[in-house]
Formats: sequence, structure tokens, C-alpha cells
Amino acid sequence: MKQHRKKYTAMLLALCAAMNLTACGGNGGSGGSGKDPLAAAMENMSKVESMDAKMVMEMDMTAGDQTLETVTTIDTSLFTEPMRLKVDMTMDMSGYSDVGMEIYAEEAEDGTLVMYQYDGMDWSTQNVTTDDLVQYDVSGSMDAYIASASNFKQEGTEQVGGASAYKYTGVITGDSMQDVMMSSGALDSLGTQMNMDEAQMEELLSGDIAVTLWIDEENLYPVQYDMDMTEVMDGLMGKILEAAGNDAAGLTMSIPKMTISMTCGNFNSATDFTIPEEAKNA
Repeated sequence: MKQHRKKYTAMLLALCAAMNLTACGGNGGSGGSGKDPLAAAMENMSKVESMDAKMVMEMDMTAGDQTLETVTTIDTSLFTEPMRLKVDMTMDMSGYSDVGMEIYAEEAEDGTLVMYQYDGMDWSTQNVTTDDLVQYDVSGSMDAYIASASNFKQEGTEQVGGASAYKYTGVITGDSMQDVMMSSGALDSLGTQMNMDEAQMEELLSGDIAVTLWIDEENLYPVQYDMDMTEVMDGLMGKILEAAGNDAAGLTMSIPKMTISMTCGNFNSATDFTIPEEAKNA
């Protein structure tokens, strides 16, 4: 397990960044107020100027008779006008040192974007485009995920964060997930880390993903979005090893658990932040 940990840790970090796209979405159904909560949530998200989001991904990976349990947390604060972004990513791996990453981005007066990244050791900086940052835009991906989800049905209300919220359940098909990740650029990002081209990545992503969505009953904002990706990711791991050929000779790995939960809040009042001086001086 140890000799392969570094390689697959990089893959998991790339996957986490890609999954950060999964803001909060759904399709179909209506609320008791006469308004369609899903349509209202989509409209509300299109007008959001800032927000906070937290993604927690729990993933267990087995190799032979060893199991590596990981809990990855991504905290994001996003402002759209002008564009400002902060992402804190931490991966807690049982029995190993934690892996962390910080990302900041800001839009200059001339419209150019600068991204600062800390990999746990050093800061780096680069000029980027909006396309480079789309995988971190937890609000802008709403439309894509609403379009990709199907067979959603309302199942009453539940308490989320101390407030009543409409609950919906449904699925995202493998084909839809491919389309969303490809159009957003997340597929390219993940493929680069795994040294695979777009066609190979499309082939790897298959299977349906069960999703549950909660929409705040009073404000009609999406407040939580859960996905169970165990079956899809276990199949993906098998295909990755197969594609690796001799590089993975004798290595058996599986994913017995992978769940993702995204919570969204502080709409139009996101947590402010200051980019560290050491980042700007990198």
C-alpha cells in the first residue's frame, strides 16, 4: 500500500477538485407552497454573488488485506463580482500524515485572473482564465447538474442546519456525469492527473449515482447535496488498474465506500478572506 500511496493520493486530490463541482441541484417536482422549489433554487443560484460551501468525501480504499480510510474536506468561499476564490482542502488518511492544499484566486482591475496555490510545502502563482477555475465554482455548475439529474421525487421535508428543507431523491446517470464533467473541464483535470486522454476518461465513468437534495423551505436555496458513488468508483478503480497494465501488475485495489456530502450557505454573504502575503510574493 505504501509504495502506491503517493500516486493514488494525487489522483484522489484531483478527484476531489473535480467533485467540488457538485454544488446542489435537482430536476422535477414541486413544493407544497405552489412554487417549484427546484426551479426556484436554480433561479436563485443564477443570481448568487457570493456563497460558502463545504464538501466532505469519505472514501475507503483496499489493497490486498490493507484498508486506507480517507476523509477529504474542501471548504470554499466564492465571490463573483469581481471574481475572488478561496479553497481549503484537507485529506485525513488513517495511519498517515494529513495532506493539505490551499488555493486562492482573484481578478485584477484589468480583468486578468491570478491563482495562488499552496501544496503543503511551497506557494506557486500563475495567470489563469475563468475556464481554469470553473471546477471550483460551486454556484456556476448548478445549471449543469440540474440538467443531468433525472427521476427526482419529493419526499417531504427534513431539518437541515436547523431549518426545514424539502427533500428530493433521484439519480445521475454515468452518461450525464460524463457530459457535465467534460463540459466543465473537470474531466480534463482528472485525466491529466491519471495520464489518460478524454476518450479513456469517458470510458471509465459509467453507472448511475444515487443523489439526495435538500432545498431550504423558506429561502428556496439548495442547502445540501449527497451522493453515493461507491459502485461507480469501485468499477472505476478496476478499470484504472486494467488501463495501467504492467505498472499495476500484482496490485489489487477496490473502493468499498465512497460518499460525498456538499453543504451550501451564506448566500450573498460569503466569508471574506485575505490572500496571504507569502502567496503574493511567491
